[in-house]
This record gives sequence, C-alpha cells and structure tokens, in this order.
Amino acid sequence: MSKDALPTQPTGEASRWYHELLRHDLGYWLTAAVILLVSTWLGPSIEGIFNFSDVRNWLFQHLAQSVTHPAAARSVKLVFIGDDEFWLGSLHHRTPTDRIYLGRLIKALDESGASIVALDFDLRVPDPDADVTPGDYTDIDPYKPYRDETDQLVRVIDDVAKRRKIVLVKTFGYGDDGGYRFEGDAFQAYGICNKLNRDGSWQNPGTKEFPLTPQAQKNIFCGYIALMTDKRLVPPPIKISGQSGKLDSFPFAIARARDPRHPPSLLNRDYYSTYITDKVADNPNVTLSAADVIHDPKGASTILRGNPVIIGAGWHLHSYGRGLLVDIHETPIGAINGSLIHENMAEALMTHRIYPALPAGYLDALEIGAGVIAALVFAGIVALWARILAVFMAIIVLFGVQWLTLQLFGTFLDAFVPVFALGLHAIAGVVSEAGGGEGHGTRKDIKAARAAWLRFLRLPIAPKKEAEEAAVDGVGAED
Repeated sequence: MSKDALPTQPTGEASRWYHELLRHDLGYWLTAAVILLVSTWLGPSIEGIFNFSDVRNWLFQHLAQSVTHPAAARSVKLVFIGDDEFWLGSLHHRTPTDRIYLGRLIKALDESGASIVALDFDLRVPDPDADVTPGDYTDIDPYKPYRDETDQLVRVIDDVAKRRKIVLVKTFGYGDDGGYRFEGDAFQAYGICNKLNRDGSWQNPGTKEFPLTPQAQKNIFCGYIALMTDKRLVPPPIKISGQSGKLDSFPFAIARARDPRHPPSLLNRDYYSTYITDKVADNPNVTLSAADVIHDPKGASTILRGNPVIIGAGWHLHSYGRGLLVDIHETPIGAINGSLIHENMAEALMTHRIYPALPAGYLDALEIGAGVIAALVFAGIVALWARILAVFMAIIVLFGVQWLTLQLFGTFLDAFVPVFALGLHAIAGVVSEAGGGEGHGTRKDIKAARAAWLRFLRLPIAPKKEAEEAAVDGVGAED
C-alpha cells in the first residue's frame, strides 16, 4: 500500500499502531522474514561465536530453580578420595586404584549406616573386547596381585550387600550393529551384573569360588557412568544388544536401588535436571573425605546414616594440589567432578526435580512464533526511541517467558537472537525513513539508510557520496 494513499492521521494508540503497520511495503516484510529464519537457524552458532555459554548456564541455573522446590542436597551424600589418600596416603598414586582400599571404604560405609553404597569407579578389564564370563578370573588383569585385590573387594561387596544396597559401574561400548553392547569388566568374572532382566533388574548368580548369598544377589545394582553431551540431560536407560532389559545410568541405578518396586520412569523422552550449587562439595553435611570415614565410621554416621552415598575420585591429576581435579566436566554451574553430577542427577530423579524436554521442532516453532509477534509489534511503533525501548522491553519479557519454559520443561526458548535482530531491523527502518527513504530493501532505500545512519552518528559524508545521496532523496546534484 502506498503511503500517499493512506487517509488522514489516525487517532488512538491502537489505530496509530495499525496505521504504521500498514505503511511497510513487501520489501520490509521479506527482509524481516529472512532475518527471522537466518537468525533462528544461526542462533546457536552466534551464541558460540560470542561465547554466551556462561550466560546461558547462569540463566539456566537461576531461572530454572523452583521457587517452592529449589535444588538442594537432601539425601544423597558424597565421599571423596582426595589428595591426602591418593598422593600421600596408602593409595600411592596408583592406577588402577587399590581395590583393597575400596573394600575398606565400603566396609566403613556399612558401619556408618549408609543405605546405599554407590562405587563410582570403572573396573573395566585391560582388553575391553574380552568376552568375560563367570569364572574367567585371568581376564581381570594379567598381574596376579591386582586379581587378588579384586577377590577381596568382591568378598566385601558380598558381605555388605547382605545388609545394604550396592551400586556398581557397568561398562558398555558400541557393537557391530551400531547399537550398544557390554564391554568386559572385572565384576563379570565373579558373576555380578552379567544379565539384565526385562524389568531392568540384574541377575547376579555369583560363581562357584565366589558364591553370592540370595540377599546379596537382590541388593546389587549396576549402571553406566557415561554422561550426556548436554550435561543438563538426565542419562536415560539404554538398550543393550542381546539383553531383554535396558541398562540404567549410574544415578538411575541409585534411584532404582532406593525403591526397586517403583523405579523412576522417563517415558522414552529426554528430561532435564536443574543443578545443585557447586558449593555442595565443600558442605561438611554432604561431602566427607574417605580418610575421615575410614578413621571414624561411627562419627560419620551422623551424616551418612540412612542415606545413599557415592564414593568418588577427588584428587588432582599431576600431584598434591597440582593440575585439574580428575573426572572434571563442564556443567551449568561450571566445571565439576563427575561424582557430583551423578549425585545431582540421583537427587533430581528421587525428588522429581526433572523436566520433560520439548522436541526440537516444537522449540523452533515457538522461537519463530516469538519472532513473528516481535516483528509485528516493532513494525507498528512510529518513533525511533519507542522502537528502541520496545526492543529492550521484549528482551525483558523473554526473560519471563524463559523462566516459564524452564519451570515447565527445563529447556531454553532461544528467541533472544531473532527478536534482537528483528528489533535492529525495525530501528533501521525508522532511521531509513529519517534519511528520506521511500521503500524498504531497495537500492534506493539502502543508500538512504546509509546516509541517515551517517547523519544520526554525525559522521561526515564524502562530497561524491553526498551528491549520490541527494540524488536518492530526489534532489538533483549541482553541476
């Protein structure tokens, strides 16, 4: 519609907005559509270029916190093997970790009254492709002292599992069919976590040399410790080739051990979890050192009794206090230890602090919808200052919408980039008209917009360019 064909100036804010909306020609709307689609498509890349991951993590951690049910360390406790034990103590900074020491720690947690002992240590065999079956003790390690250590650890597990739930790490890899398969681990040689039942529970038959009591067989659970690329996602149970049931993740196995009759269900879809603050690692009511637990298990019982406890590695890589901590991963609350992630996920599953993730197509539709609404609102505003204010107000509104989507779905609505881009487009349209432009997206309009921006920024225009811009504005240049 031509501007000259419009009737007299309308009255009322709504009428003025509608009048201004109709003034924009097809070029303006085509440009807005291209900006919306491109910015939606390139949004993640733009965030990566400008390193917005920290901002995104901060938003997730703070906006996703429930007002009535904030993330907190309520029941799952942590026991870390730190530098004192690993570098200066009886572990002698050795890999693999002394399994006799791990057995002593499990016994100490039994004395402290922990309801579940979850050993976050990977005991895979040297050859991951080895087909380890019950009784294949030589596959555990070619070095006999290591096999003897594992013997003692398994005897402790059998004894403690008569009274407590035990969660162990199960290793898996990729099969020839593109799916997942079990990889060899030390526990398989002792008849522990060899076969999955359809309901996700385990068959733990033991072996002739290392028989497991019926109660111990029921109380041993296993789960994988691999984490999702997006550390907000709860690792789900996965299908293993040749198994009738699915393999739980480590935090899922802890939740199952707590209530085997009613394990959590993720309904075959992705779920997000909010994070407990990283300060939980320094909280003496949540995290204890392995040395303290072994030295005084009765004293530790005031904190650990009746609670699931994860045993994790917490020493530095290079030497005492030097280098990064082992098993570090980037999360919404920064770089933290993998055992802390498992603790957080187990807490989330047991306290229902998880949110169903929206499918990617739904999110894209919501982002485009938010962009369309923003484009219509911006286009109907006349004054330059009002459009600038509208862009900032739209960002504030998006924060509120973001809070709502995080509370309901635990996921981001990444509409900030397209809304901001459309806001700049609308502002440019006002500045273009101030420079005398008569159309949107034409060569004439582009030149006019350039001249208008230069005037707005009070920058000098070259004489030749000034003559061209004057010609664009319909004024002939002097000879």
